[in-house]
Amino acid sequence: MGEAGRPALNATLAAGSIAIILNTLALKVADLIPLATAKGGLLRLITPWLTPVLQLFGVAGVWASLAGPPVTSSAFQTGFHLAVGMAMAIAYAFAIEPHLPGRPFVKGMIYALMVWLLNAFVLLPATGERVAGSAHLTAPGVLWFAAAHTLFFVTLAMLYAAFRRRSHDAI
Repeated sequence: MGEAGRPALNATLAAGSIAIILNTLALKVADLIPLATAKGGLLRLITPWLTPVLQLFGVAGVWASLAGPPVTSSAFQTGFHLAVGMAMAIAYAFAIEPHLPGRPFVKGMIYALMVWLLNAFVLLPATGERVAGSAHLTAPGVLWFAAAHTLFFVTLAMLYAAFRRRSHDAI
């Protein structure tokens, strides 16, 4: 990546880190209540497909030799959640944000809605959770998840814009 892309990457990594940490904390607070929220749907969906590939290429063996946590562990699931959040931040900054209309708050809401619809109507039903996780979640659980989800995307969009503006002002 050239020098021109570095401020965008720095803004993405900073905004994405803060946004995914806030999202993770919001979901952990729900666990304390306790209130079940939709978590781990993507990991549950890809694990059966990815496991044989990771075994074939020896990645699973290396992971085991390093005493990496099992996929079912809270540590692995949290790490996966953080990694997916950062991937979504990078996708936002470099592929999605330039095409969205409006100010950062609106862009964050649009991105949140796009991903929410994909999650609610494709991903969760594909894992047997029905629409929006309704097979196992109460209405408050669905709403908490939606709020934590929206918190991530709006925080990401607003901080990304602020950090980009700050890097442009510094030039």
